[in-house]
Amino acid sequence: MTATPAPAVPPTVVAGTAHLFGLVEGDDASRALLQEAWDAGVRRFDTAPSYGGGRTEAELGAFLAGREGVQVVATKVGLAPALGTRGGGRQLVRVARAVLPEAVTRRLRKASQERSRGRFDPAAVQESLAESLRRLGGRIDRYLLHEVQPAEVTPELVAVLRRAVQAGDVGAVGVATQVELTAAAVERGEGVLTVAQYAAGPLDPPVHLPPTVTTRVGHGLLGAGGGALRQLGDRLREDPAAAQRWRAAVAGTGYDAEDGLARALLARRPEGVDEVVLATSRPGRLAGAVAAVAAGPAPQAVQDALAALATPRA
Repeated sequence: MTATPAPAVPPTVVAGTAHLFGLVEGDDASRALLQEAWDAGVRRFDTAPSYGGGRTEAELGAFLAGREGVQVVATKVGLAPALGTRGGGRQLVRVARAVLPEAVTRRLRKASQERSRGRFDPAAVQESLAESLRRLGGRIDRYLLHEVQPAEVTPELVAVLRRAVQAGDVGAVGVATQVELTAAAVERGEGVLTVAQYAAGPLDPPVHLPPTVTTRVGHGLLGAGGGALRQLGDRLREDPAAAQRWRAAVAGTGYDAEDGLARALLARRPEGVDEVVLATSRPGRLAGAVAAVAAGPAPQAVQDALAALATPRA
């Protein structure tokens, strides 16, 4: 299989904060990860009221206060703190990840998010926006509907979002929802929803968006929780032909290493994506991931081998 040549210009990195002050042990470690992103040259940050048991927005606001050169602060509306953000939930998620298949833990998290949905009525959105502005020091460049269903994008909601942009409370509005829902949700936005944030891993389907979407942000380059990386790694171990093709493609390149598959995925440059969200719970890893995104694209032979590896087997 031949992959579409990757764009020459790498996507801009956005630092994701979903793991901070929740899945990362200790506040100091979370703050160190923010500093690591800054030191790596990242000037765009993505957060949400649901992250860190409701703490991450305020922590990010405090971290960015007084810093020059911040380009984008993105946050969301629609989910309250859910499974995996508070102490008991964090422990449950760790245990579940250790003993249950990834698909099961993903369904558990999704079910938890489903229970905290229903916050898209205009009054709730306005209240959430005011709180987010306060926690983030008065700056929100992008305001995204978090895990929104297309039916929840009502004319009343769109009117509230339009007024927020016109008033200068936010720079732009958009959606951050499931891949299969993204296009339909945007289409109900009357042209107001100009940002789309969605999963852009090697196993995720493409998203076809209207031209009114001017900013496309991908996340999950390694798959949710690294799931795609594990799945493709399993294929290399189980399929001798795939492994041979991969070894031939990466021979003599910087991807001929133990972490070569991960770095190739980070260098993939998903089609149509302007920015990519990188997030980790492990200090010391973010700078390398940022460098991998900037270093691509991988040689065409590596891109082709990666595309073949990600193609479902008959």
